[in-house]
Amino acid sequence: MSRAAKYQKVTEWIYNRIVSGELSGGDRLESENEISELFQISRQTVRHAFAILEKEGSIIRVQGSGTYVKEQEGSREYPPLSRTVTIITTYADDYIFPRILQAMVRTLGRGGYSSRIMFTNNQVETERSLLEGLLKSGSRDPLIVEPVMSALPNPNLSCYRRLQKAGIPILFFHSYYPELDIPHVGMDDEQVGRAATEYLIAQGHTRIGGIFKADDGQGRRRYAGYLQAMRKAGIKVEGKRICWIDTQEMRESLTFSQRILERMKDCSACVCYNDELAHLLTTRAQAAGIRIPQDLSLVSVDNSELARLNAVPLTSVAHPHDVLGVKAAENMLGLITDPGGDATFEFEGEIESRRSVVPYNTTQKEKESKT
Repeated sequence: MSRAAKYQKVTEWIYNRIVSGELSGGDRLESENEISELFQISRQTVRHAFAILEKEGSIIRVQGSGTYVKEQEGSREYPPLSRTVTIITTYADDYIFPRILQAMVRTLGRGGYSSRIMFTNNQVETERSLLEGLLKSGSRDPLIVEPVMSALPNPNLSCYRRLQKAGIPILFFHSYYPELDIPHVGMDDEQVGRAATEYLIAQGHTRIGGIFKADDGQGRRRYAGYLQAMRKAGIKVEGKRICWIDTQEMRESLTFSQRILERMKDCSACVCYNDELAHLLTTRAQAAGIRIPQDLSLVSVDNSELARLNAVPLTSVAHPHDVLGVKAAENMLGLITDPGGDATFEFEGEIESRRSVVPYNTTQKEKESKT
């Protein structure tokens, strides 16, 4: 483990205890020796962690006495917020992202706020760098953030807690970090997964596979919806028909396309995490002689341009696109004026039917009888 990772564990441990109320202003912290032994790290690393927390105003070191949680003024007045909202997103240049961001920027502009956009490329270290930059600069920008790989443990949660403590309004969009008490605007992803699966079941399919993204919360919740629909219909869920992928694999599609086809060979239908994956699956399946939808019906999510332009137009659960961007911006404007307001909102998705699904039919039954 790097020295950086070690000192971050100490700062997060102390900061989380302060935020949770376990430690209050004036409480004495453990000594450098005690923390060194607890984390099995050097005293130099502990001192580095203390220096960072002291610079941020969370603790105070008293020579010859010890280290204490800094007393906070009873009714602290925060400096005024800026009139610029910082939007941190994973991507912006393709798929559904441009419409969402454009709608956010327009809506914030009508509310009297300018915008600046930053990108993480769905990388945890980039997210941390951006958040630390905001903290160090003393930025007073409200934040609208798309989380990074939200299904995985994230070392950056303490940065969000520090921003909250500084009185910065934060709103997540698309997904959220369940460990944080921060509102979000996105889709009801369990409902999305359930709707896609129920659509296929209604067409007579029972051997329904699924391709889900493993490292973000939307993928996990869509899988939960898939399970709910299958169990409600009394259909056994076969693990061999489920394929999990991650962000890196999506960038290297050739490396996992064969694995997907292997998982789908026993299926008559499949729920795809999004239109990008359904488009990829269509291309690879057709190259392998698998007909869409005669051999394999597909339902995807997002109802993007890809769904309409796919070789076989995709039946897809509609994403609200620019409406989500408008709602996220409106709810952020509400948080700015009323920090205690309920700004969480989840959209339900409706199925847009196209040609990628056919009823489970005699042709498929005959194919099964020959295998």
